Amino acid sequence: MAGGNMGKLLFVNLSTGEINVETPDESLYKNYLGGYGIGVRILYSRQKAGADPLGPDNMLGLLAGPLTGTAVPTGARFAAVAKSPLTGGWGDANSGGEFGPYLKFAGFDGVFFTGISPKAVYLLIDNGKAELKDAVHLWGQDSY
Repeated sequence: MAGGNMGKLLFVNLSTGEINVETPDESLYKNYLGGYGIGVRILYSRQKAGADPLGPDNMLGLLAGPLTGTAVPTGARFAAVAKSPLTGGWGDANSGGEFGPYLKFAGFDGVFFTGISPKAVYLLIDNGKAELKDAVHLWGQDSY
C-alpha cells in the first residue's frame, strides 16, 4: 500500500486466543490519518458502548503512523489508544523507541487487543505471522 502504510491490522482476542489479520479499505487510511486517527476510528466503531475501561471489552490499540519507520524526525513514534479508566472517555499516549518501527517492519500498521488471557502470554510477530506464546516462564523475571 502506498503512502507509508502497510495496509494490515492485527486483532488479538486474549480470551479465546484468536488472531485475525484484516486489510482495511484504503478509505480508512485516507479519512483517518496516522495511529491516532485509525485508532479512534477502530475503537469507536468496534468497541461496545459502555465497556468497562478495566474489563475484557475495552480495546487496547498500538498503532504506527505513515512516517513510522522512516528517517524523518518523529519517525520512531507509535500511539497507544484505549478507553481511559480515569475519564471513561478517549485515552491515548505516544511513545518512541523501536516498537513502532518494528511493528511496521513486521508488516502491520497496528495491533488491537481485547479480552483477558487465562494465563500469561506474549504476542510474537515474525515475518508477518502472529501467534500467542506461553509466558508463564517469564513471571517474576526482571525486565532488565
